[in-house]
Amino acid sequence: MFKLGSPSIILLTSVLYVIVNVDCYPGFRNKIPNGHFVPCNCSNHASMYWAAVGHYSINEGTLKKNPFGIDFRQNGTRWTQNLCKGDSDGDGKSNGEELGDPKCTWKEGQTPNSPATGHPGICEPIGSKFCKDLGQLFTCDCLEQGQFCPINLNEKN
Repeated sequence: MFKLGSPSIILLTSVLYVIVNVDCYPGFRNKIPNGHFVPCNCSNHASMYWAAVGHYSINEGTLKKNPFGIDFRQNGTRWTQNLCKGDSDGDGKSNGEELGDPKCTWKEGQTPNSPATGHPGICEPIGSKFCKDLGQLFTCDCLEQGQFCPINLNEKN
């Protein structure tokens, strides 16, 4: 019988963690409308799209998810009526409005009727008093390499 020692279990767990985390989020973009075209509404990154929509980093997953990432996970990583009608970031626009599906009719594989206009997990306008008052501390500076990124301290991750 083959026995796994602690080092083997740690190595196996680490490898599986990396495989799951590297492989998952790109596929998640196909599960939301305009998932490959969520605009970055920061002037210093205006021509970029969010690759990791459920995270605080524009290009890669982070351990801490933004409010949309949390809600997406709680909805079984599927675009549901609840997720579409919800306002994960609290900015007054539904997730569906921000992702170009205001009537919540989009199904996976379809082309959305409208383009995405905002980010469903980052309160916009980014850095505004309104967003700060909600506890959304994300700023455009957070996207600059090496910057400390304060985020929502009340997050239910």
